[in-house]
Amino acid sequence: MFESHGAMLATRCLGWTFRALTCSVVKTRTLLLLSVGCGLLIVLAGGIKLLQVATDRADVPVLELGDEALVGDMTVVVSAIEATTSGVNVSVEMSGVPGAAVLEGWSMLGDGELSEPSAAVSDGACDATTIVPDGGAEIRCILRFPVVEAEQYVAYQRGGELRRWAP
Repeated sequence: MFESHGAMLATRCLGWTFRALTCSVVKTRTLLLLSVGCGLLIVLAGGIKLLQVATDRADVPVLELGDEALVGDMTVVVSAIEATTSGVNVSVEMSGVPGAAVLEGWSMLGDGELSEPSAAVSDGACDATTIVPDGGAEIRCILRFPVVEAEQYVAYQRGGELRRWAP
């Protein structure tokens, strides 16, 4: 009888088979209350983390036209933003990464929508084949965006960094 009680006690204590093992029997109700308590603590911790993320601000300053910015490993200047009947022309100067495509990373917020620059070929405009020259020289060209009634800003993103220019 003692052997069977010892075997039963051993199976209740996580499958250990030592005879000198002592453990207290935990009631199911206690385990359920502990699991509910742990669940509530997890929900509380998640709520606190959500509040931290919601109040975290990562504001990107808006630069003025003509201001130079180092974005990732590229030096960029937006010198003019001009709205025309055919679209918005943005004059840019870029240098820093030889062979980088000029059109990549640019966007414009206008009329509440983000738009990408056009890759169409025209005089003075950056197109899909325009790249930054070798030797640290800068390239100057015009980005063409679609027609908008109100342009809020032009943005350039590279290497995890973002800069914005406003007219």
